[in-house]
Amino acid sequence: MSLNHELVLKASKALLSYAEKKSSSEQNTSLFADDEEIVHLVISLKKISGKERHKPYRIPLRVPLYRETSSVCLITKGTEKTSVEALKELKVPQIKEVITVLQLKTEYKSYEARRQLVAMHDLFLTDDRVVNSLPEILGVKFFKAKKTPAPVNLLASDLEKEIKRALSCTYYRQGKGTCNAAKIGTTAMAAPELADNIQGAMDVIAKCVPKGWDNIQAVGIKTGKSLTLPIYNSLPNPPTIITTASAKTEAAPPKEESAKKTKKAETAAATAAAAKPKQDKKQKKGSLPRPSTAAEKAQPKKRATAAAV
Repeated sequence: MSLNHELVLKASKALLSYAEKKSSSEQNTSLFADDEEIVHLVISLKKISGKERHKPYRIPLRVPLYRETSSVCLITKGTEKTSVEALKELKVPQIKEVITVLQLKTEYKSYEARRQLVAMHDLFLTDDRVVNSLPEILGVKFFKAKKTPAPVNLLASDLEKEIKRALSCTYYRQGKGTCNAAKIGTTAMAAPELADNIQGAMDVIAKCVPKGWDNIQAVGIKTGKSLTLPIYNSLPNPPTIITTASAKTEAAPPKEESAKKTKKAETAAATAAAAKPKQDKKQKKGSLPRPSTAAEKAQPKKRATAAAV
């Protein structure tokens, strides 16, 4: 199963047209209006996922989301200057800063320092060996800005190729709720490019969702300033028609179950009957003789007087 490409393309055109009108109106009233916005793919599930996954799924995009002008920060595990300098010398123009986990704990310990760090970069990449320990170090600000670091293998033989591959993907994080989102493009893209990204990414995300398409309720696209534009909605299950024959079949218990119930009842009755004589014997052994009443004592005297007369 996959999305209807014509419907996705139509929705992409409508969303980009709305974003363009919104941007032009803001530029007339504000000097600090953004040139482009991030487009999010919103996936709503039918059932809540039981486990939260800190490590996101890597979703390849047909049109890269991060261009050479984008700003990327790389978080490393080691504290050696040689490794940090080697990462800085990589021929990846998007990487503007390389910091260590120790720097996060010391130089970016304050809330204001972390807030500035989040605002400086478009994407954060991190060593996959420390990705599970970062949520406690980074704090809430990274999660609210939806800039949780994505893992990369810094021990790869071709490190430059590994990082470029990570920059050509988006990341889908499966939370505990029923609604999740992933960055899918920008408003600077053409409608066919955005539609291709949505189509290709959704095919991969459906495999990451528990039970696949059967568990997906709705799919939509939106920007940070727009409502969600639906592109897919799951239809409810067809109603079940109950006939007289099916009602009788459902009401009547199976033969095996009725036989089991009868056997259990007979066994219980036999057990109760066998236990009753034992209880009577116990009562006879443990019971004391009943004391005679005054009327019973007077009966022998009456019989003796009648015999004398």
